[in-house]
Amino acid sequence: MTINAYQSVRKATLVEGATPHQLIAMLYDGALSNIAIAREHLMHGRRPDLHRNVDKALAIVQELQASLADIESNEISANLYELYSYICTTLIASERNMDDEGLGVCAHLLDVLRDAWQAISPEVAAAA
Repeated sequence: MTINAYQSVRKATLVEGATPHQLIAMLYDGALSNIAIAREHLMHGRRPDLHRNVDKALAIVQELQASLADIESNEISANLYELYSYICTTLIASERNMDDEGLGVCAHLLDVLRDAWQAISPEVAAAA
């Protein structure tokens, strides 16, 4: 097996054994990782690579947005929906304009959301 095959098996094993809460945390981590890689590509002017990683981050954020329930009646869901929309719009504009600051804003917002998500983890609540 190649290293890529091992990494693929490892990822599949992590996903299969993860709780729904852990899966959302993995999505946040994936989006943040792709934005960090995109920022590196932007710094070196590698537009096709920048596009690939922004596109992956965008798909993850859209998946997070699609997972929200009751956005019409739940204020928290509605606010998260709007925040995810802002992140998506900013990712697209940042790629188009080669704007590192915009990518940094998206990373910061997702980092805050990830930290908040981790703070309400069932494991954290059980330890309290």
